[in-house]
Amino acid sequence: MFTSPSVRTRRRVVGGRALGGEQQNSQRQSQEYSQEYSQEALSEASQEQTSVISYNDDDMELAQEPASEGEHTLLRGDRHAVFEVGAMPSAARQLVASSDEVSCGVSDEARFAFVATASTCVVWSFAAGSSAAVHRLAMPDAGEGAGAPSVALVAGVGAGDVGVVAVSGLGHVRYWDRVVFGLGGASQFHSTALALSPTDRCEQIVEASAGLLVVATRSGAIYQLTLLTAQGAAGLDARALSRTAGSRGGVLSRMASLLGGTAGEGGSDDQLVSVARGSRTEIRHSREVYTLTRSRLAKWVVSSAHPERLAYSADLRQMLADSVAQALRSDAELHFHDVAAAGSDVCVLVSAGPSLVVATLRAAHVASEPSVTGLTLLRYTAPHSLPQSGGGRPRLVIPAGGPIMFVAFDQTVVAAALPALGSSFEEAVKLRYGDCVLAATAIDDQQAESCILLACRRAGILRMAATARQVPDSGMVDADTRIGRPQQEQIEQAVFFGSDAARNPLAFAITSDASGLDAPLQAAALRVSHAILDGSSRFVADRLDIGALLRERLRRAHAVAQALADNGLTDKLSPAARAQLCANVEKLAAAQSLWDLQNAAWARAGPAMQLLANLAAAFLETSGQQQQQSKDPLRLFFRLHCAAIGDLLVLMHRRLPALTRALAVSPSGVKDGQMVSYEASRIAAAVLQPALAYRFQNARLYAVGDPAPERWTEHPAIADMLVDRLEASYNLCRDLSAHHFQALYERITATALPGDERPDHHALGVFDDAVSVSHVSLSPDEEEEDALRPLASAADDDPYASPLALLRETIDQIGPLANLCFRVFVDRIARLAAASSAASDDLAQRYDALRPRYLLCLVPLGRAPVAFRLAEEYRDLPTLVTLVFVADPTNAAAHLRRYVERFSKDFADTLLAFYERRAAWASLLHTQDEKFDVWLKDYIDLRSAEDPRAPLSKLGWIHDVKVADFSAAAVRLVRAGLVAEEVSDAQTMLSLSKLAFIAYESQEPEVDDSMAETRLRIDKALELCQVRAGLLRYFAALLGPTDSNIDDRKAAYDVALYTTTPELRHSRPALYIVFSELVRHMWNRRALPVEDLIDVLTIPDSLHTLDIAADADDQGDFSNSIVRDRFSLAVDLLCCACFSLPEQTRESALRSIWRRVFLSDNWPEIHRNTTGNVPDCVLRSELLNTTLYHVLYSCWTTRKLAHPDWYLLPADAFSSSDLDYLVSTRLMPQFGPESANNSSIQWKPLSTTTALALTNDYTDEDKHLQAAIDCGLDGYYSEILRLVAEQDSTPRLDDDDEVFASNDDESDDQMDTD
Repeated sequence: MFTSPSVRTRRRVVGGRALGGEQQNSQRQSQEYSQEYSQEALSEASQEQTSVISYNDDDMELAQEPASEGEHTLLRGDRHAVFEVGAMPSAARQLVASSDEVSCGVSDEARFAFVATASTCVVWSFAAGSSAAVHRLAMPDAGEGAGAPSVALVAGVGAGDVGVVAVSGLGHVRYWDRVVFGLGGASQFHSTALALSPTDRCEQIVEASAGLLVVATRSGAIYQLTLLTAQGAAGLDARALSRTAGSRGGVLSRMASLLGGTAGEGGSDDQLVSVARGSRTEIRHSREVYTLTRSRLAKWVVSSAHPERLAYSADLRQMLADSVAQALRSDAELHFHDVAAAGSDVCVLVSAGPSLVVATLRAAHVASEPSVTGLTLLRYTAPHSLPQSGGGRPRLVIPAGGPIMFVAFDQTVVAAALPALGSSFEEAVKLRYGDCVLAATAIDDQQAESCILLACRRAGILRMAATARQVPDSGMVDADTRIGRPQQEQIEQAVFFGSDAARNPLAFAITSDASGLDAPLQAAALRVSHAILDGSSRFVADRLDIGALLRERLRRAHAVAQALADNGLTDKLSPAARAQLCANVEKLAAAQSLWDLQNAAWARAGPAMQLLANLAAAFLETSGQQQQQSKDPLRLFFRLHCAAIGDLLVLMHRRLPALTRALAVSPSGVKDGQMVSYEASRIAAAVLQPALAYRFQNARLYAVGDPAPERWTEHPAIADMLVDRLEASYNLCRDLSAHHFQALYERITATALPGDERPDHHALGVFDDAVSVSHVSLSPDEEEEDALRPLASAADDDPYASPLALLRETIDQIGPLANLCFRVFVDRIARLAAASSAASDDLAQRYDALRPRYLLCLVPLGRAPVAFRLAEEYRDLPTLVTLVFVADPTNAAAHLRRYVERFSKDFADTLLAFYERRAAWASLLHTQDEKFDVWLKDYIDLRSAEDPRAPLSKLGWIHDVKVADFSAAAVRLVRAGLVAEEVSDAQTMLSLSKLAFIAYESQEPEVDDSMAETRLRIDKALELCQVRAGLLRYFAALLGPTDSNIDDRKAAYDVALYTTTPELRHSRPALYIVFSELVRHMWNRRALPVEDLIDVLTIPDSLHTLDIAADADDQGDFSNSIVRDRFSLAVDLLCCACFSLPEQTRESALRSIWRRVFLSDNWPEIHRNTTGNVPDCVLRSELLNTTLYHVLYSCWTTRKLAHPDWYLLPADAFSSSDLDYLVSTRLMPQFGPESANNSSIQWKPLSTTTALALTNDYTDEDKHLQAAIDCGLDGYYSEILRLVAEQDSTPRLDDDDEVFASNDDESDDQMDTD
């Protein structure tokens, strides 16, 4: 029947937007939304089209036909769906926007809908689409300030027509039997008036049966409208229904209507909530009608041929109070919102607080009161308290009596199962912000599914369908899949139907109650994404156009993450899951790009053009999927195996070398091999470039974070493949230019790149002088553009036909391939480093080696700007410095300033290292910026600490003087002087350091103790230099006039021969060799360390004064004094240098000095001369003539060395405790390479023969020392020390005066004992 219940929707409209129910928002937001809604939709669509995913709506959407041609799918789930049936015309929209209170209705059979205000009703056919005519009807008088009338659509008199019944709040009724084809137009209607009480108002109207309508008032009074006369013509008759049963009720009701009253009205405190049509009765032309008030439920039986009858009026509140409270475990107050018939049962929508319950009631027979048979608790909870009347109240609709019921809220429609279905089912559909449901009508003629029609403010006319069938659940589905099934459905709906906000008025909400990670949601999102990737999703229709299919799958896969982000659920997924979602979209983007590349190659022939197809066939074969192979394996791959696109690259990398070798057997095969190499590079770029572009453009969407999980692009074979592609592309450029572009070929062959082999068979580094990418083939007046003009002006742009075009395209490939290669390495290194994997260091070393090579190779190819950009992006600062000076030297200053500002100290340090490598000291020290001065100082300090002998350590003081930091300059000069290898260098540095101290003292009157101590060390170090110079002068005088070209070894051996006795040379040959080597180093002006200088002073046993010509500085006498006081001088030097020597070195050197002092006297002979009856004067004379006395006297009285720190007893001077140190460390350099004092040399252990010889020499010294001790050396040492102490405490007299007195009884007793 062509009927449609009218549901009056009262709402306050501000600025074109309805405010009511869930739409209670501020007036300002409503006005803004009204003006910007369409702009936001267009903006979203524009953003989606301009993102990394580009698509065509005609290819993407499922069933996106215009509304006039059929329904448009907005949502489709397993058990429910929503379709767009028709749009709301602009006249109806304007009517809704202009009135504070509207009523709306829709009829499925007539395919008409209406919107009515207090004055106007607009009726249109939504089945006619955009061409539908809009009919305006004037509403009956409603009185001052009245709301919208109650309107019902009924069957029209003719086919294709519709009738309209309108009842105002005051009871005035109008009936148009023809709206579309009526001759009288909108002014031709039937009218009557209902006799209402002065305080009553008409609230609702419902069609009970054909030609019979029921009107309910606010107080609960019921009126019956009859649209047909007794003769079957259109007419209008109204009467009130009476509560009196039987035929008498009809008469009483007519009398009451004439007298202006209603028989049997309800109590004045109760108000109407809803009226619903029930099922047919056994009486012909009769229909049940239910009226729901705030406390009671009544059932009427109405008929156009028989008297009405009130079957029952039950106290519904009392009936439901206990059962609802028990079900909800709450004592909240009950509120009734709507009533609907479900076959012979009746359902009432009840709210108790935020909970919503549908109570099912059944009566034992027609006239008995019903009882509660079931309660259905909705999972949906109202966001606020729901009204019991007016447009904001929810509406309960049960199509065809069930088993599915629908509850329409202001913005949400819930479909749920009635208890009779025996299964739990509930789905909610929500409209977007700014829209609302105006009317909901059941479609009663559907058999397979339950359907309702919805009239929405913005969405227009929608059809919502739900089915009672169970979703088949395979036994293979695991528990996690079952748990995540609802969330998977939510994601699928949002992805496939909610991704285009401009075209879908529904809101697609995905919910999660988990406090942290949501495992079911994560699994559901991954399942949806994987299904899209492998083509198994039931929502993606297969099609012959692979490009359109890939674009649709790409868009849908991207929508998975977008839907989660729109609902604020991205953080509910683990970083690994988010990375997997991103990887799936990356692979689809790569597949789409690769398919587009292959599309352009279909028309060509040759191995290169068939490379991708052959790879797809080989992949299907190697993956064990021969049964899936077809005549077109490439299409099959893109349909079902996009997830393995990374494996396709790996397969290409492994098979390409064999293919290239097979093609290289003939000249034509060589050309084909070049094309295959070019095509392989194109395939690699087509796969990886869109994948990485998508990853970076959507990094915020996926928010994977650091450290990122392993990505499919980080496969080691993919990195190797990219390196091979870069090398092959560079070689292809060289081969092509050799035959077609000689100028470019000369530039390539003249370029040495990092990684190439140097003449010493070592790989070049980026800072090596041999790395030259200068344009050697360019004449001085030739520009870069002119040199490469033949490439740019190639007549043929087809690389498959023109060698020059192929060369140009190959050159252009290298930059993008290098970018992809570097990114793969960077990502993999970062992930391995985060996992603390040892492989990260090896991979980083490989990356650091290949990166400058492929950046600098771009320069001879004329792509220096690309090299600059890549070096900047990947912060390859050494290569960037090299590029500045070799690729664009004329603008080097500008480049350096820009990079220093951008990369700050890191670039400054790299630039300084570049200068240091090339010994460009003037450029390094010539700075004009205070900030750069600070960086330079830090760099000099760092390099000085790493290598004190480095040139920069000697030159750093220049920068300190420049910035007036004289204390730092003094300290740096001291350090450089102490480690200088040349004596002259040491003297120069130390002298300059004294000048720096003088300048510092002039600035700082108060010098701290540390600076004073440093200056004292300078004086001691200068004395050490003087000793070295004096010894060298002595050795030169010892040899006499010599040839300036004399061999240093011969000179050293002559000096050693002249200064040692045959006994020493034969008894200690190893030490004699040590002494000879040390003399040779001094002869070469080398600055010996203190411990070596001590050996030079103490090893020889035949040193004597010489007649050395005195100069202006009296250096001759100084050289002789060194020889005379060599032992005490050795102790003094050791004392001065003790602050810079390790303890073991100091103790070993001190024992060597005193051991050789003790061995310099003939103690057996002294023992014979002082034994027996010898006077004291003879004893003193013997002891005063010993070397030991002179050494002790010099150390004690002259040099004032502290006792006992620098004095040793004979028993403490043995070398046995120092043998390991002396042999394994101390004397090793003297038997090593020529550069004996080079600290960078890794010395090898001494041979067994040499170590044994040194050990024997030191053992010989210990034997002679032991023999001296056996001859009374201990006693003599004590006596001599007493004499020295006595001499130091007695005033100095003439030499002939007796100054010694024997007053040490202990010493005398010792001497007597000896």
